Amino acid sequence: MKRPRFLGTLNIGGAFVGALIFAMSTLLLFGFILWQTAGYETGRTDVFLRHEAEAIARESAAQIVPDVNARFANDLHRKSFAAVFTAGGQPLAGDPGALPAGLMLDGQAHAAIVARNAGGRSVPEPVRLVGRQLPDGRILLVGRSADELSQLHRVIWRALALGLVPGVILAITAGILSSLRAFADVQVMKIALERIMRGQLTARLPVRNAADTLGGLAISVNRMLDEIEHLVGEIRAAGDGIAHDLRTPLGRARARLENGRAHATSQTELDNIVDAAIADLDQCATIVTALLRISEIDSTQRRAGFGDVALAPILVELADLYQPVAELRNITLTLDLPATNHLVRADRDLLFEAMANLVDNAVKFVRAGGKVRLSIEGRANGPVMWITDSGEGIPEAERAAVLQRFHRADRTRAVPGCGLGLSLVAAILRLHGFELLMQSEAHGFSVGVLCLADSRK
Repeated sequence: MKRPRFLGTLNIGGAFVGALIFAMSTLLLFGFILWQTAGYETGRTDVFLRHEAEAIARESAAQIVPDVNARFANDLHRKSFAAVFTAGGQPLAGDPGALPAGLMLDGQAHAAIVARNAGGRSVPEPVRLVGRQLPDGRILLVGRSADELSQLHRVIWRALALGLVPGVILAITAGILSSLRAFADVQVMKIALERIMRGQLTARLPVRNAADTLGGLAISVNRMLDEIEHLVGEIRAAGDGIAHDLRTPLGRARARLENGRAHATSQTELDNIVDAAIADLDQCATIVTALLRISEIDSTQRRAGFGDVALAPILVELADLYQPVAELRNITLTLDLPATNHLVRADRDLLFEAMANLVDNAVKFVRAGGKVRLSIEGRANGPVMWITDSGEGIPEAERAAVLQRFHRADRTRAVPGCGLGLSLVAAILRLHGFELLMQSEAHGFSVGVLCLADSRK
């Protein structure tokens, strides 16, 4: 007969181990209770016997024997007893009728076996016994039956037996029920995972209790699935963008080459067509190179080049680089640098590349006659390199989208480019742990790179 599937997943061994641990803990607990209780009762009995022996020993020699006989006669339950013997060990009064072998007469309580009189016959009985020598040489014994202590032991062990068996059964049952519940949760998760493996990336693992282990695991897996879904979406968008941006220059190059082959009438005309086709292919190569560059930066393989970098020289170098381009477009490019030379932990080449992309965008998209200003602002959480221009800037609704690959705003589609510049900037800043700031100004737009101080690792 085939075993049910859930039995293979139940932690039966764990349930029995838990029950065994429970049983051992209970045994230790009851053993400790027994040890403490027995010790307390024995100590209380020993103190009582010592006091009784001392009280009898303080009586007159003539009064001791009648007192012992009275004590023996008055103890109807045969719990306590006393006896007097001659110096040679002959009984004079009380019970037992003989001295126990090896008893020390030191006035302290000891465990012993004595032969007590029970209906005319001698019966051995475990007792706590105090023996001492009286001033006249006689021997006094005062004792108490250990029956009460034995009874106490039996009560404790009976309570242990009555409580341990149901406790072990309860522990095993609880372990099996816990395993069944875990099995049910795992089955629900398994069904959800099978849906995800079939391509339903929007499906998520159910979370019944975020505080338990399975709930925490489900939350972590769901976060991972969110990231996977986001990455898959980016890959799809990137694939669509690559296909869209490469199709146009490739199609244009093919059309030009076919037109040149069919209609070129001179070598010069054919060379011009080939040059135009090469330019289209160069645009394709630029797109591929930019994508590879972003992938390289995202893989964080460039952290070996990190060091202390001064920000002011970067902006000075960028101003010198883009000053001729700005002058050609009649754009005023200015520098506003503080007296403090801010240092950050960064890869200088990558940071320069990111800032060059931002400055290039500012110079490219600002209308002729506009202004571009490069500045540094010191903040408590790190310095900010600002690029402020007099252009319209990026609408707030598009500021997150422009960081995605191949995204271009409608009003910039006429400007040459492939929509990867800001994606490259975002990848570089992610590597550094920096933030990209965008804000509208009264007469323009500002883009800043916040070099967070806590990113200096």
